[in-house]
Amino acid sequence: MGNYDFTVRARRWSKFLLNYLKERLRGLDFSMVYVGDLQKNTAEYHGYSMTDADDMKRILGAVPVIPSKSAFLDVGCGKGMCMKVAAEFGYAKMEGLDLDERLLNIARKNMCKLRLNVDCIQANAADFDGYAAYDVFYFYNPFGKPVFEKVIQRLIESQNKRDRDIWAVYYHPVFGELFQQAGFTLEKEIHDHTRDTVARIYKLSEKGESEGEFYDHFS
Repeated sequence: MGNYDFTVRARRWSKFLLNYLKERLRGLDFSMVYVGDLQKNTAEYHGYSMTDADDMKRILGAVPVIPSKSAFLDVGCGKGMCMKVAAEFGYAKMEGLDLDERLLNIARKNMCKLRLNVDCIQANAADFDGYAAYDVFYFYNPFGKPVFEKVIQRLIESQNKRDRDIWAVYYHPVFGELFQQAGFTLEKEIHDHTRDTVARIYKLSEKGESEGEFYDHFS
């Protein structure tokens, strides 16, 4: 049963409408697709489409870390649904990164409404230098291949600051081969039959004794 099956599509749209109505009643905004001026004018940056909360729970549940001892970063976080789910999983730290300030303002309002202590960072993912503070990274195919290559290199370089296992979760993995080419191993693949796509969980194992500065990023 694929993405174009009428029953699957009807069920998906019914769920979308129900979620949308619930959000509006609570003053939240997660579900609506967004393509702003940045995405329209820059081919490398893709528009926002929400990861379904139930799918995200399934995906995060498959990442073999202890949430209370781990930090989560949604790269291309959009309106913040994945940060909400990470908070429900009990991650010690969960933050979002996005280049679009308008999307981040929506995410901040959502987090405020939900009373979640989540930081929304405005930055270009290719230039961001704070990856060492996180263990689990989530990507919903937020940008094109050239940007992804730079971000993956940033993740690898972050092990020099804090050596640890790095987990990269990639939903709709158009450029998934980039992770394996860079030395990540494919640990799991989770199928989403309602969208004819998968989520892949990649791991970059710690190198051993840290060569860089050790610091407690939860202090």
